[in-house]
Amino acid sequence: MNTPYEQHVEYPNRKRMAWLTAGAAIFVAAGFFLIFDTSSDTNDSILSNVIGILSILFFGLCFCYSLVKMVKKEPSFVINEDGFVDASSYTAGGAVAWKDVENIFMYELMGQKMIGVKLRDEKAFLDRQNGMKRKLMTVNSNMADATISVAQSSLTMPLDQLYIMMMRHWRHVSDGMIYDSYSHR
Repeated sequence: MNTPYEQHVEYPNRKRMAWLTAGAAIFVAAGFFLIFDTSSDTNDSILSNVIGILSILFFGLCFCYSLVKMVKKEPSFVINEDGFVDASSYTAGGAVAWKDVENIFMYELMGQKMIGVKLRDEKAFLDRQNGMKRKLMTVNSNMADATISVAQSSLTMPLDQLYIMMMRHWRHVSDGMIYDSYSHR
């Protein structure tokens, strides 16, 4: 039976994660090529080394992250009657209760569709995050006014369907909260 209380679990899209892992590996290899390429002059060599090192560091982290996500059998997103658990990216929100959600909306950033979740107490949520993750989430919040952003890249369900499912659960809980506040008067 399909009820609003039904739990939904999303696992990473292994094919998409494999492509991301391969792409990151190519950029790591390109970084090594830039560092060890001896065909350019000294000024170009310094710039090439810096770009190569940055490429290796950034895409090396991306490679490790996507490889782990591809191999692990952990869910990337879970929806249930209490809220949702976002583990879809490095800046994933973790566990969030429906009562803490102020708004859920779709938006597009740099050509990629995303689900944005605005929390009622964004500051308290961000204070619970670690340093680098907090900074990245703050930047994202300033760009899209979403405390949490969910991208299609690590999900198998189309983002539009996930959005509808989230809205249905959130509205069900929100309607219950409104009803409870009226019944206590």
